[in-house]
Amino acid sequence: MDKAFKNYLEQVNSDVSSLVYSDGAGTSFEDKFTEYCIEILDSIGKSEGGRVLSYIQPDSQGRVDWKLNGYCLKDEYKTDSNKVFFETLDLYITFFNPKTYEYNIGKEDFNKSINQLKKFLNAALKGHIDYIDPSHTELNELLKLISKQKEDFDRINLYLFINGNSNHDLEKVTLKGFENLDIFIHVWDITRFFKINESSSNREPIEINLQDLLEGNSLGIQCLQMPNTNELYDCYLALMPGIALAKLYKEHSNELLESNVRAFLGQTGKFNKGIKETIVSKPEMFLPYNNGITATAENVETKIENNQLYLTRLLDFQIVNGGQTTASLYHTQKKFKDADLSKVFVQMKLTVIKNIEQKNIEVPNIARYANSQNKVTELDLSSNNPFFVQLESLSRKKYVVDPNNKNLSTLWFFERASGQYKESLNKIASLPQQKKFKEQNPPNQKFLKSDVAKFINIWELEPHFVSRGAQKNFIEYNKKTSELVKKNLLPGENFYRKLIANGILFKCTDSLFGRKNIDAIGDTNLKSFVVAYSLSYFHYLTNNRLDLWKIYEMQKVEMSIQEEIKKILIFVYHHLTTSASNTLFSEFVKRKTTWEQLKEVTFNIDLNKLSPFLISKEEALEREKEKEKVDNQIDETLFIISEIKKQGLKFWDGLRLYVDKEPIGKLDFHTVFDLVKKIKENKNFSSINIETGKRGLQLIESNSQLFEKIRSLSKLEDREVQDIKIIYDRLKLIGKDDWKKIIDIGSQTHTFNNLELANIKSVLNSLTKKENAKEQALSEAYKSISKLKKFGITI
Repeated sequence: MDKAFKNYLEQVNSDVSSLVYSDGAGTSFEDKFTEYCIEILDSIGKSEGGRVLSYIQPDSQGRVDWKLNGYCLKDEYKTDSNKVFFETLDLYITFFNPKTYEYNIGKEDFNKSINQLKKFLNAALKGHIDYIDPSHTELNELLKLISKQKEDFDRINLYLFINGNSNHDLEKVTLKGFENLDIFIHVWDITRFFKINESSSNREPIEINLQDLLEGNSLGIQCLQMPNTNELYDCYLALMPGIALAKLYKEHSNELLESNVRAFLGQTGKFNKGIKETIVSKPEMFLPYNNGITATAENVETKIENNQLYLTRLLDFQIVNGGQTTASLYHTQKKFKDADLSKVFVQMKLTVIKNIEQKNIEVPNIARYANSQNKVTELDLSSNNPFFVQLESLSRKKYVVDPNNKNLSTLWFFERASGQYKESLNKIASLPQQKKFKEQNPPNQKFLKSDVAKFINIWELEPHFVSRGAQKNFIEYNKKTSELVKKNLLPGENFYRKLIANGILFKCTDSLFGRKNIDAIGDTNLKSFVVAYSLSYFHYLTNNRLDLWKIYEMQKVEMSIQEEIKKILIFVYHHLTTSASNTLFSEFVKRKTTWEQLKEVTFNIDLNKLSPFLISKEEALEREKEKEKVDNQIDETLFIISEIKKQGLKFWDGLRLYVDKEPIGKLDFHTVFDLVKKIKENKNFSSINIETGKRGLQLIESNSQLFEKIRSLSKLEDREVQDIKIIYDRLKLIGKDDWKKIIDIGSQTHTFNNLELANIKSVLNSLTKKENAKEQALSEAYKSISKLKKFGITI
């Protein structure tokens, strides 16, 4: 078995086991594997807040009649009469082998699982499931909704999750009495999940066989190819039949749209009225009236027939402009049965980016310039949003204290792009270095863009957005980052402290809710919603005056705060579950009115008990401002010095010999020799040393294979070096009163000599004034303060 695949199986098994452990005895491995799968679908845009909802209905012989493991309702829209409907219903069923992940599911089990889910859907659509105990509130409300909406679903997706492998063919699904309902089966086995995990993309590519799509036309779509004049891209012009676009939307919905465009255009209606009028009354005029679509693909297949070029297959097809046109074709055809799409053609410009590494840069650029009529901002379409680029930079430099080991400093690792943590780990050659990376970047302190949106929207009193699922909540949050970037307001240390403190609060509150069948305050299926509402309610009651700085510095939540949050959790849980009677809970909590109603309810929070952890309103407002630009420059410099030293003396000495034979730009023997000398003697770096180090870092970043080759040239041995950035961050966390205590105790007990005391005072002065402090001064100050451990002072 492939080593990477085997490691992935072990990781999934570990992750699922961890989820089971966190929820306690009685928790189902099958449920937690389902939860794991749904989270992956959510992260790649195939789900919008999917839910675990397990129920097995036995038949008269005690066998499984029908089964459900979860569901997702998405693509919500309102009718002209203001009724809410959903375009898409996703239903999940899981086949879980508790003994192993290394198996192939048999044909009988495969068909049985799909049939069990089909039986549920069939009975639910017909309203025949009226025997569920009232205590199963969520299932009963879901059944009501399915029975009520019936054929109004545009598509129903049946997902089969398998913790093994499958190679069985799928048959088209039709239900008697619902022949016009589009039902699609999607099998997600462990191999498919592995491929997504290994991919650098944040979604699963859509592959389209145009010959199958057009059915009667086996040739594909006739096109013109731009003369091949460059190595970056190919470009094709074609006329897409309206029927083909409508079929694509019917099956794939908004997954067809390039992710950032999808996020920022949203669904403003089921179809554009102008497009609808043209399709219904003048379908033959659609081509001259419409601007057409702009699309991209990773690869295409073509063939030549009678000297004409045809597109036959598209890999990773994405519409970057023309999403509304595509959706309108489908919806108009569905609503107006006499609409004739056979006369509709849409011009398509298709760009194929040849260089995969350039794809993430150029696809957003194409979307940016193609969407000018929709007024989508450059930020909206940029995969390199400067807000998140800056946040990533902060997360690589801001060390915090490990609350369980005061001698250890760690980082919160922000994944701006999917898979960055794994890529960073894989770049490290030796196992000891990998272990050190994990110690400094604990996996449980990795966070994503969706986490940023969740933590901050909870703080900003918008739990109804958070309850809409990771993707929709991120859309709402990213509107704010767009405005901030327009004003050149990028995140600084104040924002970072607020973000991480809110992350710690969220994790703590999630834990306080309790575990299934042990100490949970209620149904753990509702936990994510209740946690979001409870934390926002806590911030509302305290007027957003909680001392987040203290939480950030301690990296934990004080017990007094936890006790008040626990009371709020219990109160909010009962309030929401009572208020949501006769409605689907997961939909109820998405409404702004639900949040407004909670704010109107009286809850007696103990502000006296919390007073030591609250700051003034003026201080709270002051902390929302960013003013550490100078400090950020110090951070940057010390971070670079740390990165230079981390490469090891052996590497820099090898680079000295490497460039002696063949200088690389401004990297020559003498400048690198001086840097090696400073590292060996543990001296402060000059600005020239730092620039030389930066060039060396850039060299191995662009040519990682050179690292070991260069190291092999040196006969020197690496030695352990202090991470000066960690030391700087630890010293910055020392409060004013603690500095006074350090100086008083150190001088009164004669632990510090005069030179040490002078150095400590100098470092303190530099930190207070946010001025540069030399790395040796910081290192010596840290070493001196460490001697006070016997007096109970730890940093």
